[in-house]
Formats: sequence, C-alpha cells, structure tokens
Amino acid sequence: MRFHLDLDTGTGPAAIQHRQKLLLTGSCFTEHIGQRLSDLKFDCHANPFGIVFNPESIRLALTRLLENRPFGESGLMERQGSWFSLETHTSFTKASKEELLATLNSLVAAWHGYLRTADWLILSFGSAFYYEHRELQRVVANCHKLPAKQFTKLMADPSAIIASYNELLKSLRSLNPDLKVMLTVSPVKHLRDGVVENNLSKAVLTVAAHGIANANEHCYYFPAYELVNDDLRDYRFYEADMAHPNQQAIDYVWQKFSGSWIDPAARPLLDRLAALQAAFRHRPLQEATQAFADFKSAQLKKCRELKTEFPYLDLNKEIIYFSQE
Repeated sequence: MRFHLDLDTGTGPAAIQHRQKLLLTGSCFTEHIGQRLSDLKFDCHANPFGIVFNPESIRLALTRLLENRPFGESGLMERQGSWFSLETHTSFTKASKEELLATLNSLVAAWHGYLRTADWLILSFGSAFYYEHRELQRVVANCHKLPAKQFTKLMADPSAIIASYNELLKSLRSLNPDLKVMLTVSPVKHLRDGVVENNLSKAVLTVAAHGIANANEHCYYFPAYELVNDDLRDYRFYEADMAHPNQQAIDYVWQKFSGSWIDPAARPLLDRLAALQAAFRHRPLQEATQAFADFKSAQLKKCRELKTEFPYLDLNKEIIYFSQE
C-alpha cells in the first residue's frame, strides 16, 4: 500500500558543488536549507536582512544589494529606545540610528560582493500578500508590530511578479553572467491570512515562480511546497500550530533537495560531514572523562583528514572545539 506520492523531483539540470558559493534569501525555507548547507560546509550565506516573505520585498532587497545602495534615514524608526528599518526583519534592532545604519550598510557592501561571484541564488517565496506603509507610500518587509492602521494590505499579481523578476534577473546576470537561480514556494501556511486566502496566495506564488523559471535561462524551480502539501500531505508532518512543517517534513524536503540537486560525487563527503556534525553537537553528561577526551581526539583526527583531502572546507570551528583540553 502507498500512503503518499513519493514525488520524484528528478535530477537537477545543474549540480550544486562544494566549491561553489550559494546565496539564499526569502522565507523560512531558506533558513532550514541554508542551515543544512552550512552544516555540510558549503560556502553559503542566507537572508542578509532576515526572513522576508513576499516577492516584492525580496526583489527590493536584492535590487539594493545589486546596486550597492546604502541605507539612509528614510524608513528608519524608533520605538521604546530601539531603532529598526521597515526593510528588514524584526531581528535587526539597535540602540541607535547610527549603529543600525552601520550594521545594515556593512551587509549591503558584503552582499554586493557575494552577488558578483555567487554560483547560485536560491529564492523562496512565502506569501503573495504584502504591506505598504501609508504615510511613506512604500512596501515594507516587516510591519514590526506597528499599528495596523499605518499599513495597506495588498495581494501581488503573478504577471507583475514575473515582469519585475525578469528585469531583476537581467540586471543580476549583467553583474554576474554565470549566476544560476533556483525558485521555491515555502510550504509554511500563513493561516493568519485565512485558509482560503493562504491557498490563493500560494497559487499566485506558484504561477509566478514557474513563469520566472520558464522565461529565464539557468533559472529552475524546486517543489518544496508540493513535497509537503501533495507528497506528505498529512498534518502529522506539521508542528502544533498546523502551519509550520515539523522536523520530519524538513528532513524529507532536504532528502529530496540533496538527492536531486547536489552533485552525486559529493555524497560520500556529505555522509562524513554529517557524522562529524553529529559528533560536534554531542555533549556528554560528564565532559571531564577519559572517554570523552578520546572521543574528541578521534574526531579531531577526522577533521584533519578531511582538511587534508578537501582543503577548501572550513572546519575551523570543529577543529578548535575538538582541540580543547
């Protein structure tokens, strides 16, 4: 008996390799996949301004990074002694306007450099709904719990998303002709919008993502949304909030992603790195034992063997930890 579709994601037309540089931005999908890639020692950078859900805010952020255009005071706000920007996630708050600008503009400069040399840009769309600040008349990435009356809620049009991203990708390719782009739709449900509205939103994003992928060379679609909603298709694969995929679902999506898009030649190395990460996370009840000292010594040996075989891997964190007395 079959209890789910076991959706075949096939083999990606372009394989992701360890020597490549990967950039990810967008919804929670980028956080989960980005963390897995980082743990397995891919050269990976994710979400310069935090999680962003709607395609328009993602596009505006990428345009700023592409143009290397620094933040100014417009769009910065202060509340209860903390400064924040309407273009970033709530995690970006500082005690002063100057400190916030310095942090954001250092990210702009760094990511402009990353875009010049990146091999992959992975974009994850979360919601077709977006908000516009009424007084400033600009789209915001996050409302920062400001009063709802300050914003107008809008629904993106798929044709508008496709047109704006076609222009964005054209500009990105002018900067970096070798850049490959992957698009996904996040399986996280935005139930606050309503069940019917969430489904409409995901439909808009799916149409837009396929339209962009079909219109641009070296641009691909990965079915993260379909894997959870049509393949697993059961609320036992969600957290208690019925909106966020649980660890089993995340593991399943990663299994499909790595199986179809990561270079098959890298898989033996991935197994070794996964085992090393499991060892790195291991914490015994008693650390001051000979058994744990022997364990760390064995793992340090494995780190050094990996570094000798693959000198481009960044294993400094693991080597420092396993070297500690």
